Amino acid sequence: MAEGFLNLLLGRVPAYTRKARHIDLLRRYGTPRKIANLGRAELAKARGDVVLRSRPYIYTVDIGNICNLRCPLCPTGTHDQDRPQGFMSFSDFEKVIDQIAPYAIELVLHNWGEPFLNPNFLDIVRAAKRAGIGTATSTNLNLVRRDVSFLREVVDSGLDHLVVSIDGTTQEVYAQYRRGGDLEHVLRNLKELCAYKKASGSRTPSIEWQFLVMKHNEHQIDESRRLAAAIGVDTIRVTGAGLPFDDLGNVELGEQWLSGMPEYKSYDPEKIRARGYIHEEKCFYLYRAMTVNPRGEVAPCCAIAQSKWDFGNILEDGLDAVWNNVSYRSARALFARRAEPQPVHTVCHVCPLFRYEQKSAVSSLASS
Repeated sequence: MAEGFLNLLLGRVPAYTRKARHIDLLRRYGTPRKIANLGRAELAKARGDVVLRSRPYIYTVDIGNICNLRCPLCPTGTHDQDRPQGFMSFSDFEKVIDQIAPYAIELVLHNWGEPFLNPNFLDIVRAAKRAGIGTATSTNLNLVRRDVSFLREVVDSGLDHLVVSIDGTTQEVYAQYRRGGDLEHVLRNLKELCAYKKASGSRTPSIEWQFLVMKHNEHQIDESRRLAAAIGVDTIRVTGAGLPFDDLGNVELGEQWLSGMPEYKSYDPEKIRARGYIHEEKCFYLYRAMTVNPRGEVAPCCAIAQSKWDFGNILEDGLDAVWNNVSYRSARALFARRAEPQPVHTVCHVCPLFRYEQKSAVSSLASS
């Protein structure tokens, strides 16, 4: 997620991956104060600190957990969310911005919904820009039906990065996952976006076509690259799909959806079953990032949808109080180099994404 920031600081600029976005935003929004905070956060992660002097420098703020599609691996699409659905109000967003502005380098304006559905989307982007924060969001681009002026306003708003999720080059294949979506309509909107950006001479947003590789669309990877180039997007990112957090170890579900191509099967349920985790590293979310839901509820990372695992509420408790509360301290204790008290049980205690330092404290989802 944030390795690109470190690559920049070390003078290493990789070929395009999602890291390129992080590098771009650090260059443009990384004030001395923010970079110093980033350094403190990375040092705390390396040392395995439990209480942090730093604050998050990447924020995912879900401005609406409502979507117009019914994707079968998404808790919104399958109606498996347990928190009320709705949009973050502009006034609440301003309260969040006031707290995170001294530290935030990147603000991701989506998580469990379609961000363009929020009627205040453009005002939200403009407010973040005024606060000196880089912005990114992701859309299925199925929304604009008649008036394309909204697409042009997105370009003019100053949004830095826009991801458009398109997982197929024919309607039949595309709709197997993006259920309820209209590929022809999406491609028409994408062409309008790219054409207007070029005509207006705007540097932003950087437009990324994201193609999630699954079993049913592997054969369309090359065609998606050709089509993306013809339309004129800035980049195409071909990457593997993942399973819902509660089903990361579900081998049967993985066999149904996940690609059999090794390079696109990073979230492999069989790997979880075999060793208990996926990534050979400690969790970085607990040191670098914060995820905020539409009513201010804080989740430990963007993969957690269920409200029972919330770590607090930034609108009610404030950033400083939440970031070092008992939930965060207990979760970070799992990654400390020496045994630390873990006063409460958190979702991090059953997370199969990262390798723990204190393994005896963990009961993995892989065994549940």
